[in-house]
Amino acid sequence: MTEPINKHTNSSLALVREPGISFTAALSSHADKNQIDHARAFRQHRGYVRALEEAGMEILSLPPLDDFPDSTFVEDTAVILKERALICRLKENSRQGETDFISEEIGKHRPLKFMEPPATLDGGDVLDTGKILFAGLSGRTNPDGIDALRELSLKPVVPVRVLKGLHLKSAVSYLGNDLVVLNPLRIDPEPFQHFKKSEVSENESYAANCLRVGETVIMAAGFPAVEGKIKAEGFKVLTVEMTEFEKADGGVTCLSLIFPGE
Repeated sequence: MTEPINKHTNSSLALVREPGISFTAALSSHADKNQIDHARAFRQHRGYVRALEEAGMEILSLPPLDDFPDSTFVEDTAVILKERALICRLKENSRQGETDFISEEIGKHRPLKFMEPPATLDGGDVLDTGKILFAGLSGRTNPDGIDALRELSLKPVVPVRVLKGLHLKSAVSYLGNDLVVLNPLRIDPEPFQHFKKSEVSENESYAANCLRVGETVIMAAGFPAVEGKIKAEGFKVLTVEMTEFEKADGGVTCLSLIFPGE
């Protein structure tokens, strides 16, 4: 059953899913992928949800899906736009059933459009900067997937080559006011030439994935240089422990689907 929440009004809604016991088998290229601690991941997920709540989000928490190790990374299943939602077609075979267990919930908040073959797209490859959607050409998202997004979106959709890492948003986040946090070594930075940039070094690249909620930024703990830069921009920063999700190639934004308030 879905956990009850307060009635969705003007606040943003965050949809999350707790990691199932099978999370230790999540897809990953990380060196420590075989050392994922489920109990620690569960505690870290609870800490993440508390940070969302502290930042002013309403929470819709879905139950674990033990048949799908990566299902806690709900961001990949859909792209939430103001007018509608695109249900993604995930490339990885082990993830393709996840959308069957989330589309009904998404449909309560947005009209749905389902992506068709041969298109593939992970939501982690889509960065909304207000006026433009940037879409990563990655190992998970193909040109047909970007075309499908372009057909649905009322905003321009700009492709960005992902040079290293899993997703576009693994290397760049948008904090509003034309400001991006990015690692220019992991993506083609040219599409962001007109943005103000707060660059992160390669050894702090994991912190390039962060989530703005109002005047708060939620980011992974352990990256003081990046945290300092974000605070210098006037934001309150909430840090959350993400070690177990990092081992599964997941970041802060991966753990939620955000429905902005109307």
